[in-house]
Amino acid sequence: MIVYHYSQTLKEGDRLVPGYLNFMDLCEPFMQALSRDQDCFFSMLLSGKYMFAVLNRSNLRYWADYAKWATEALFEFVQKNDYPQCVSRLRCNYFCTDLNSCIKMYEEDWGEEDEEERKKVHLFEIEVPEDSLEMRDILIFDAAYDAIKNKQDIDAAFEYAHRYFAGEHGEEPNWEYLSASDVTATKDISHFLHEQG
Repeated sequence: MIVYHYSQTLKEGDRLVPGYLNFMDLCEPFMQALSRDQDCFFSMLLSGKYMFAVLNRSNLRYWADYAKWATEALFEFVQKNDYPQCVSRLRCNYFCTDLNSCIKMYEEDWGEEDEEERKKVHLFEIEVPEDSLEMRDILIFDAAYDAIKNKQDIDAAFEYAHRYFAGEHGEEPNWEYLSASDVTATKDISHFLHEQG
């Protein structure tokens, strides 16, 4: 199946490494806390909230997004324990099955960057075994993130994680496609990105 993937680091002919950004180190402390109990996890959230405030003042906001890493850790915990047959969000690559959707996501991710940064992003057409793709509604993940960030509502986040890996979706889902398959960036079609601006 032909899918689309954009990246700042890939070149045509490169092999895609599942989970190449290696965010596990940012999630692992939260996963360890969950392994103990929810009170321990809640304490980690409060500590993360404090560190977020400190790092935000140092213009390191992206890496300080404790709610992002806590949510990813919670989803990884649920996937490992209750849905081992599913692809890990931290050990996969993300794809779009539709070129226009991919361009839209690129604009959401990179639209506010300057032209020099935008030009570093390449778009690839890639062939992935269809049976290796898992379709998930990213809006369910976003709802879990909001529950963690806004209310530190761990129970709600667990519920969303179960819905996500069970393949549930909302009335108007925003699909993401996950795969841990060994695939190669076969065709650079970056002109579709850069002719937009």
